[in-house]
Amino acid sequence: MESGTREKARNVLKRILAAASYEIKDLEVPPELDFSAVGNGAPLVVLCSDDPEMIEYFDSMTYHLYTGDEDPVCLKLLFTLNPAVRTEDCIQWGPEEFARYAGEAVLAEVLGESLVLDFDHPVLAAPVQQARPEETAPAVGGEEPEEGPMLPHLPLQVTEKRACGIAGLHGSAKCRFIPYWNYHYTSTGEREVKDRLVSFESEGSGAINAINGLKMEIDPRDIKRIPVPFGSEIVPARLLREDVEEQIIRDVVDRLTQRVRFRYEKGDAIFYEEKTLKPDRNDIKVDLEVVYVPVWQVRGGSKIVEVNGFTGEILSMPMDEGVEFL
Repeated sequence: MESGTREKARNVLKRILAAASYEIKDLEVPPELDFSAVGNGAPLVVLCSDDPEMIEYFDSMTYHLYTGDEDPVCLKLLFTLNPAVRTEDCIQWGPEEFARYAGEAVLAEVLGESLVLDFDHPVLAAPVQQARPEETAPAVGGEEPEEGPMLPHLPLQVTEKRACGIAGLHGSAKCRFIPYWNYHYTSTGEREVKDRLVSFESEGSGAINAINGLKMEIDPRDIKRIPVPFGSEIVPARLLREDVEEQIIRDVVDRLTQRVRFRYEKGDAIFYEEKTLKPDRNDIKVDLEVVYVPVWQVRGGSKIVEVNGFTGEILSMPMDEGVEFL
């Protein structure tokens, strides 16, 4: 937006807000803002710009206006002529809103009334992904070698008899190996803002159930790369590698995101800026491997109990969606 156009837009916006009984104050700091406006509701900070980088910065910031004993968070009003701009945390006005409120402001002045502005703006919810239906692999049966397939897994340390005793049921038990996405991530990089250096160095690990998405901890030292017991059911993974990796990266970004506050003073007024700093997704590396966890499915009459074949714990939730507790 050219300086002349920006100045004209700024003057009209001031007139609109003044018609809505806002008190207008020009700002020297922060330098990217055009002016602030204080009314009966939350205070406003205003930006007129078509610059995507400036708008992105404005959208990411949190501004506080300190006057007296209060320190309210400011609403952010953006006026832009750039149709490609999309914001998440701003009240965004384009040419249509600008023309509408400018006309209403003039009419309010003529009638000697106060302009009413509605600054509510919706936040779009993320789309819900539908689960992908898959078929469950049949149990291993028939004439097979005495060893099952070679898979990375936690060893089966609980016998069938012991599993039935733990479950408190007299019936049959079936050994199933449930897939987990075992992961290890590393995050690197840093950001410098106004002489402050924020590091995003981090690493971690965990495991995600490849059927229902539940998380657990797996000690890499416990993983064996030997054949599983003959006759065990190998349950196929339902969650795709790409989806799991994306979820892990989102979780890491959320965990490492930091908010940094800056303070500015002008006369008796004190302004606060809050900058949200996030790690670059490209600086987060994730290693994934399917590791299987043994589970005894003990059935006694109409009741089913699942017992972790590695730890001997009774599971409070089914390890996969094909189990119904009665």
